Amino acid sequence: MKIKDVLGEIRALAPEDGQSAWDNSGVQVAGTLVETDKVAVCLEPAPDMVGACLDWGAGAVVTHHPLYMKPVSLGAPGRVLDVARRVMVEGAWLYAAHTSLDVRPGGPAFWLGSELGLRDALPLEKVHARCPVEASFYLDEPISRATADIWSRRESIHSVSQSGTGEVRVVCDEADWPSVAEAIVFAVGSRPVFYLRKLCAPCDAVGFGEVGDLPEPMDFEAFSARLDGLLPAHARGYWTVSGPRPGHVARVAYCGGSGAGLAAEAARAGADLFITGDMKYHAAVEAGVCVLDVGHFSLEEEMMRRFALELSGRLSGVEVRFFPGSDPFLVRIRA
Repeated sequence: MKIKDVLGEIRALAPEDGQSAWDNSGVQVAGTLVETDKVAVCLEPAPDMVGACLDWGAGAVVTHHPLYMKPVSLGAPGRVLDVARRVMVEGAWLYAAHTSLDVRPGGPAFWLGSELGLRDALPLEKVHARCPVEASFYLDEPISRATADIWSRRESIHSVSQSGTGEVRVVCDEADWPSVAEAIVFAVGSRPVFYLRKLCAPCDAVGFGEVGDLPEPMDFEAFSARLDGLLPAHARGYWTVSGPRPGHVARVAYCGGSGAGLAAEAARAGADLFITGDMKYHAAVEAGVCVLDVGHFSLEEEMMRRFALELSGRLSGVEVRFFPGSDPFLVRIRA
């Protein structure tokens, strides 16, 4: 499969325009390969991890964490140079789906809420809203019912209509408009003149983390056992609890990765507890809500495993493989 098409599918699953202003989602190292039949997915762009992906024969390596946040000189030895050198020797591509993946509605970053069955879930920290566009164009002939049905079956298309004067109106998600436009051109056999306007609704709120209600309230200890069973084996039983423990849990907030700064948002949202990683002492003292720190790695490692499965379903003829990482934090127990 051509690399440009591989990157197109990755961007469809993690739209770059959704990333935070401080982030560096996107191509980290541009390769020279034009095609590939293997794509590797992992959490961290560490030299040994990227090396394992390339040894497997990956023409593209997709990580969650970027290789760098700010430009780094390749004139100094270190992790960035080691990775860049190895990737460039192979002619491969290195891509990071970071906050662009974190905020995609319904994406793998929200796996925990899905597993817990949270109802009426909303973003914990809203960053912006995605609104659709309406595209209008004219056709001399009426569009067939079969063609309209094919277009409307796309998840990103909200409606298709045609007036008596031949004006066709298609309402679709803005991010998917380029591919929708190509589908229209293919169907009608020519490129119409498209007129676009952005709509105010329906809009999907986009942001970090999620807060929602459990199907049924649970005792705190029962909920803790449920959560433990969802975590990777190495993390079960090795997480911290801070703040006031609720007698029962009905409303849950969570944020994968480093979400300690959202504890106050979780409290304001009425959550009985907040699940995240990288909680610090003073943040825990001041949180005002029960915080379960299950680790940065455990939440995002599972996210990337699921992302690999999602990507595999979109890349025809390409083998997608998830490369498990290692939690940098180890627990030492003295007998």
